[in-house]
Amino acid sequence: MNLDSYDQKIVALLIEDARSSVSDISRSINLSRSAVAERIKRLEENGTIIGYHAQVSTGGESKVSAYFSMTFTTSSCELLFAPLMKIPEIKLAHSISGDVDLMVFVEAESMERINAIRESFDYLPNIEKVVTHTVLTSRINR
Repeated sequence: MNLDSYDQKIVALLIEDARSSVSDISRSINLSRSAVAERIKRLEENGTIIGYHAQVSTGGESKVSAYFSMTFTTSSCELLFAPLMKIPEIKLAHSISGDVDLMVFVEAESMERINAIRESFDYLPNIEKVVTHTVLTSRINR
């Protein structure tokens, strides 16, 4: 989908703050409120903007995060979906191209819990290899 410079600016401002008002966006990009509202509506209707999300504080608790890159002996994503859905700490799971079949993002209360989740992967069907990538610090979180 081709976005012109105004659409790109609108999307960037909404990513930064999804609660930005049409008036604020209008002033920021020097476009009328009606034009901004129309563009936002079009971006929602054509699937460019698929939702607005609140980021919830963990209440000052420090969580630990890790990515697990998983490689299968045979195509197994369908077999893994149900067991992975039962682990509430799994926040994202993406089938990806390349040498890795599935990339899983986990956010847990402790490194011990991350390790327990990692160990549970050993019991999943057709797992050839799992590599753990511990998150040291978050640089961009939109």
